[in-house]
Amino acid sequence: MKQFFKILFATLCALVIFSILIFITFVGAIAGSASSEQTAVMKNSILTLDLTEAILEQGMEDPLGMLSNKPTSVTGLNDILNSIKAAKADDKIKGIYIKTGGCPIGWASLQEIRTALEDFKKSDKFIVAYGEVSDQKSYYISSVSNQLYLNPAGGIEFNGLSLTSMFYKGTLDKLDVKTEAFHCGKFKGAYEPYKLEKFSDPNRYQLSVLLGDLYAEFLRAVSQKTGTDTATLAAMANNGTIKFPKDALANKFIDGTIYADSVESILRTKLALKEKDKLHFISPSDYAGSITEKSNSKNKIAILYAEGAIYDGEGTEDIHSKDFTKTIRKIAKDDNIKAVVLRVNSPGGSALASEIIYHELMQLRKKKPIIVSMGNYAASGGYYISCAADSIFADHNTLTGSIGVVGVMFNIGDMMKNKLGVTTDAVKTGQFSDFPNMTRPMTDLERNWIQSYLDSTYILFKSRVANARNLSMDQVEELAQGHVYSGKLGKELKLVDELGNINRALSSAASKANLKEYEIVEYPKPIDKIEEIISSISGKKREEASIKKLLGDDYIVYQEIQKIKSQKNQIQALMPSIEIK
Repeated sequence: MKQFFKILFATLCALVIFSILIFITFVGAIAGSASSEQTAVMKNSILTLDLTEAILEQGMEDPLGMLSNKPTSVTGLNDILNSIKAAKADDKIKGIYIKTGGCPIGWASLQEIRTALEDFKKSDKFIVAYGEVSDQKSYYISSVSNQLYLNPAGGIEFNGLSLTSMFYKGTLDKLDVKTEAFHCGKFKGAYEPYKLEKFSDPNRYQLSVLLGDLYAEFLRAVSQKTGTDTATLAAMANNGTIKFPKDALANKFIDGTIYADSVESILRTKLALKEKDKLHFISPSDYAGSITEKSNSKNKIAILYAEGAIYDGEGTEDIHSKDFTKTIRKIAKDDNIKAVVLRVNSPGGSALASEIIYHELMQLRKKKPIIVSMGNYAASGGYYISCAADSIFADHNTLTGSIGVVGVMFNIGDMMKNKLGVTTDAVKTGQFSDFPNMTRPMTDLERNWIQSYLDSTYILFKSRVANARNLSMDQVEELAQGHVYSGKLGKELKLVDELGNINRALSSAASKANLKEYEIVEYPKPIDKIEEIISSISGKKREEASIKKLLGDDYIVYQEIQKIKSQKNQIQALMPSIEIK
């Protein structure tokens, strides 16, 4: 009998191992075929921009998405910009069709797309936009089109911009969690969600100025479409003049109110097609895969994407100092890479991680020029790492600056006692032996310790800015204090060299490296999907997937709690979490 069970157990193990190998082989076949498959571009094709889809800075392929009912690719801003640029000269692409709706894309990314569309129009190819509804972000983009239509029963948003942030003080009070906040700079508002119930007066002031700069750019774009001056437009938004598509039509915001089938008829007419002829639409992610820019030059310019919050250590998402420095060193060792464009889209994070990345970038700069291109955010730690560049480009709508540091300490002692009945005690050899401690109040000496650490970090941050921008420490202090600026104001204050998109930064990098011809390579390289799918079967990704499924829309609250946990006892170069719409 024992022998039988041994044979049975061995057979089961063999079957399990065999099944895993078959699965890996199957996954590899799918990944390989999907990556090698290239979308054919038909004659009379139309490039389609769906403004309701979220985008990343760098496009991501996920051929295994079909197994979990997920998209097989996530569109990148790079895909969109490269596609629009290539479509301008591609005889197979006759025009662009924009789908409007609720748009989740950041304002600086929208500006880069709009600029690319304005350049596309020089080809005399058409741009047609249509949607059942259009929020203000969608309208900002679609207003560049030759013809813009809305569903007659749909809706349009034109009521001015707003900026919102969530505050957790009430929640922490209910949980008996005490907080102590430390910060350098009166405008540094990253601590406010945990300490206050609304924006402080200095923070409200700076955010109002920032919002005003973004609103001015938005109204400028609307004015181009409508022919109405910006002051009148602002009054219309304030009075709620534009409520329905008929209001938009009467005020020249749109060119007509029609249904989707009529849009298809318009597109067929532009392509000289018959009613029964099929329209060929192609997405930026698919079209980008068919673009082959050949160059005989061995010279390369690397685009290094720094997207997400900045953390210490390792991780597959956001910016982790250990992984990011490894990528920087790979670029440094590649002699064919002659220059680097650092694309920053980050609100900051760990001050220590920011300094580590800054140091590594400075080592890279000794070998190759670095040009920074700022995206939606390049603030706090994002601006910190940007200080390693030879020059900085930003969009008008970029959120930048926020030169300051913050730390929030949590005391969960009362929560543990009152909610769980748990108390703690300690025996120690000195007054700082159990510091930091989340289960008791801080002493004055401990508060002084934390504040002195923040002060020294703040001085170091300002010194990096002073060195990068050729300013005195007093001049930097005037600009710092955690103040967030638009890219436009950042240029006026000399925190930014020029206003311009990533293509301007690439041209600058080529000029700096004396390159006339070059190939663009992107870093970090995409994560191997086989490794990712295997890691998702167990471990952290499986745990996160289960929690997301359980919490649904409340997952964002869980993420915020995890962020608090990751930041505990750390000094942060981080701007406040805000949403502008």
